[in-house]
Parts: sequence; C-alpha cells; structure tokens
Amino acid sequence: MKKSILFLGLIYLIFISLGLPDSILGVAWPSMNGEFNVAASSAGIIAMVVSIGTILSSFQTNQLIQKIGVGNLIVCSILFTVIGLCGFSVSKNFVFLIISAIPLGLGAGAIDTAVNDYVALHYKAHHMNWLHGFWGIGATLGPIIMGVFLRNQNWRGGYLVLAGVQFILVTVVYFTRKQWKQPKQAAHSLEAQDSLLTLFKQPGVIFSLICFIFYVGVEACMGLWGSSFLVKVKDIPISTAAFMTSSYYASLTVGRLAAGFFTFFLSSRKLLYISEGFLLAGVVFLMIGKGNFAAIGFIFTGLGSAAIFPTMLHETPERFGTKNSARIMSLQLALAYTGTTFLPPALGVLADRFTLTIFPYLLFLFGGIVFASTIILEKTVQATNLR
Repeated sequence: MKKSILFLGLIYLIFISLGLPDSILGVAWPSMNGEFNVAASSAGIIAMVVSIGTILSSFQTNQLIQKIGVGNLIVCSILFTVIGLCGFSVSKNFVFLIISAIPLGLGAGAIDTAVNDYVALHYKAHHMNWLHGFWGIGATLGPIIMGVFLRNQNWRGGYLVLAGVQFILVTVVYFTRKQWKQPKQAAHSLEAQDSLLTLFKQPGVIFSLICFIFYVGVEACMGLWGSSFLVKVKDIPISTAAFMTSSYYASLTVGRLAAGFFTFFLSSRKLLYISEGFLLAGVVFLMIGKGNFAAIGFIFTGLGSAAIFPTMLHETPERFGTKNSARIMSLQLALAYTGTTFLPPALGVLADRFTLTIFPYLLFLFGGIVFASTIILEKTVQATNLR
C-alpha cells in the first residue's frame, strides 16, 4: 500500500515537472527579446516549434511504449526536456533557441500522452482531475522561479535551475522505470482506421473540436503573451509581471483541484457554462484593469479555465458514446495541440501590426467561440439523444 502511494506521488511529481517549463517562455521573453534583438512576435516561433515537437511525439508514443516500455520512455522524455532547458540557458542566438525548443517539445509530448494513458488505465477518474491540477502547480511554480531570477535580469539562471530540477526527477524515475506496468498491445484493424474518417460526421464532433482548439488557444496565449501584455501595455515591471502571470496558473490549479468536488452538485454542462462565463469575465478585467488591478483578470481567467479542459475530456463518452470515445478523444487532443501551435503565433503577428492592446480582445473572441460552440454542441447532443 505504502509503495503504491509513493508511486502515485511520483506520477504527480512528473506532471508538476511537465508544467514547470510550459509557462516560463512568456515570462522570460520580455528580457530575452531585447538580448537576441528579434521581433516580439518571435516568441510565437519558439512556441510553435515546441508544439510541433509535442504533436509529433504524441502520435508516436504508443509505438515507443511497445518498443521500449513506459518507464524507459518517460526517462528518455524527461531527459529530452533537460537537454532543451539547458540549451535555452546557454543560447547565444535565436537560432539556437529554436534548436533547443525541439527536444523540449518532443519530451513534453511523450510525457503528457504516456502518463495520461497510464493513469486512465490504472487509476480512478478523480486521479485524472488531480493530475491536471498538479500540472498547474508546476505551471505556477515556473514563473515564480523565473521571476526570482528576473529581478537580476538573469533569465538564463532560471532555465538552468529548472533543468536541474528535471535532472533530479529523471534520476528518480530511472530507478523506478521497471515498476511501470506495460500495456497490452492494441490491434489496429483497417476497419478501425477507416472509421476515423466518419467521426467528423457524428453530430456535435465538429463543435467539440472547435471548443478544444480555441480553449487551448486561450490557455497558450495567456502563458506566452500575458507577461508581455502586462509589461508593454499595463506598464508593470518585468519581475512583477512574472508573479502576476503565476497567479493565472495558481488559480487554474486551485480551480482544477476543486472542480472534482463541484461535480457532486453541478452537472458537467452547468460547470462548463459557469467556467466559460468566469473566463470571459476575467478577460474583461484584463481589458479595463489598470496596474496591479489587472491581476484580478488573470485570477478570474484562470478560475474560469480550470474545469473546461478536463470536463470536456470527461464528457466525451457521454456525448459521443463509448464505442468511438477513444478515437474522438485522440482527435480532440490532436486539435488541442493544433490550437497551441498556431493561435499564439498568430496573436503575436497581429500584435506586431496592431500592438499588444489587442491581446484581451482576441482572448475574448476565442472565449466567445468556445462558449457559443459549447451551447450548440450541448443542443446537438441533446437532440441526437432524443431521436
């Protein structure tokens, strides 16, 4: 019993480590930007490279697990993130940053997919909710750690410390790699592969995919451009902006840990509507908030974002049936990564043209699309179930 609890604790620690690098580029970028003498929107290129690496490794995770095992894959993946973070800390030019982003994305994608699949197979549903909450703990700690180093304009030190934390973790995971249960190899028939082409025709699937694309777009844009928005539009010091950005991830974490308890007295539909309303309210606060008051916008947006992603995943079998839920869930995650890949760089390009004052307005547009798509999706699913 004690051994199983310790192993579960290790799984949570892995997801904390997964969250650590996810939120620091946007925090450090106002300092990095000037040093490398590139456009502010260039952060979007780095984020895109990380996201593409994440997508590629996610699609290959199952095959890699069958070849080298879950434990070995997680060890290699965390080691890849160590290499990427070290590369960031010693980069002397923008091209080397892009090269360092490749192993960072490859490692993150494999960890995310492998650990999510493992928990889904071997643990109860509430552990999945808390798992994403622990990712939020890492995403909260990342900007705090970087903010400490930014007080001395030492963003490289922040990346190096995070690489050290990841290295300690990979050492621990290495000695537990044989404890990870190997899943049975799934048979993928031609019929199952062909059926994927018909999923788009299932009522509501298109609107579900739209929700995933634009919700994850909100989360990714908050992480990448939130700190720059505070510095350049709200005239807030860089180190203070880093801590304010961490408030978004802190509220995201608290909200996800609490969401599991809300499901005892709220339906998933009501939880989604309330969450999306909070998200839009938070973005309005970002528009009108001045100075430190803008932090309220980050907190509200984080609280609103908290339950959306895990609830949408959890609702997949209810909305579309258990027969196709696994393939639809994979499709949803793939489209979510697509939103992460393209929406933050697109916002950066528009910000170069119109300034970062457009940041909250585009977030409101994204959130509005999620809210409208959720309403249409719920009505479509209800109408289908009544037939």
